[in-house]
Amino acid sequence: MRPEQGASPDQRRADAPLVSVIMSNFNGAACLEPAIRSVLGQSHSRLELIVIDDASKDTSRDILGRLAAADHRLRLVFLATNKGPAVARNAGLDAARGDWVAIVDADDLLHPRRFARLLSAADRMHATAVADDLLSFGNAGTAGQMLLQGSRLEHGPGFLDLADLIRSDSVSSGLSSLGYLKPMIRRDVLGTLRYDETLRVGEDFDLYCRLVMRGMRMLVVPDPTYLYRRHSASISHRLSPVVLANLAAAHDNLAKQALDACPDDGDLAAELTRRGMRLKRALRYQHLVADITAGRLWDGLRKVFRSPALMTDLAHSVTDRWRRRIGAAHGTPSAHPRTVVVAAADRVGSVTAPAGAARVPVGPAPDAGAQNWRARRAMAWQLAALAGRGPVDVIAAGDAGLDGLGYLPAWRSLRQVPDQDNSDGATARDGALGALSGAGA
Repeated sequence: MRPEQGASPDQRRADAPLVSVIMSNFNGAACLEPAIRSVLGQSHSRLELIVIDDASKDTSRDILGRLAAADHRLRLVFLATNKGPAVARNAGLDAARGDWVAIVDADDLLHPRRFARLLSAADRMHATAVADDLLSFGNAGTAGQMLLQGSRLEHGPGFLDLADLIRSDSVSSGLSSLGYLKPMIRRDVLGTLRYDETLRVGEDFDLYCRLVMRGMRMLVVPDPTYLYRRHSASISHRLSPVVLANLAAAHDNLAKQALDACPDDGDLAAELTRRGMRLKRALRYQHLVADITAGRLWDGLRKVFRSPALMTDLAHSVTDRWRRRIGAAHGTPSAHPRTVVVAAADRVGSVTAPAGAARVPVGPAPDAGAQNWRARRAMAWQLAALAGRGPVDVIAAGDAGLDGLGYLPAWRSLRQVPDQDNSDGATARDGALGALSGAGA
């Protein structure tokens, strides 16, 4: 529900929905503080951040204790033994008190207006869950990539159905599965439903599917306000025969529920069958890898003889590994900082900056128009790609420039240039600047 237009800022904050943010952490000390600051610095300030430390062995507890002492909105849960992200997130969901719940990983970053924009979109479209696009950073070779590239959803908001989710999931590689989305979900819709604690991979995907089957209206907007840290290795390094066997069992349960609920949906049945086949093939491949790693070459050869397609999977894996090594050798970020000017499109060319500075125009705030979405996504890609090449010195002009900074994961220095007429100070007032400053390197 929207607060009354004439209400005071304090009253609007009091009437705003409470967002419970769930963050699971295991040995994430290197990235933990920026992630927390990007949540606590949201312009939608009525939130609680529940961090569940999954028995970390690094300095995470010290960092969490220091930050919690400075902000009462940060609540801490400590697990005695490492249980995995599904168990940790369930503990956070059990402790949540908000109207909405949001999942944020402990090494990712948020645009400071993310929650405000998602809540506004959910209100307009009568959604009970809402997600944005993911903007990759942290790896020079993938910086700027987005989850929704090439899909119908990159052109404007849309709702997901179960077939969309099943179709997107490639099981073991790439940033393609819509299970990577980090939606905000109404807590009354979530109810008592929780993550499957047998899963160490694919637990998000499984939960989203079960929620959609129960009637959750999941809206996706193409604004890439969730900054997703990509690591050099693919998800395959976390797979094993046991992990995949649990994933296959969860899929079988999901497929049975879906087909019982929609017995006449031929497209859904076909997508479920295809995902089941992908999982079985991935499981056979992981058994082959286990044989090769353990030196059981004859066992491995027998598996290849029974399923020759495994040789194709093995060749793809080797090629992918070499590609990553070559990318690491030739994609090393430059140590020399580059100046980047971020400003409104009608002003970016007039801001005084050193010769050779990159000038990134910030388009109008995204709306239902495809042109605005394209401009916003192009800006986000350009900023993430620039940051991926090395440290940047930023000149941010006006409120548009500061808003653009929300798509930039890190910078070496920041210089603010006020709006010429000083008529728009929203970013400085709403606290977003504090989050942006906290994201700087």
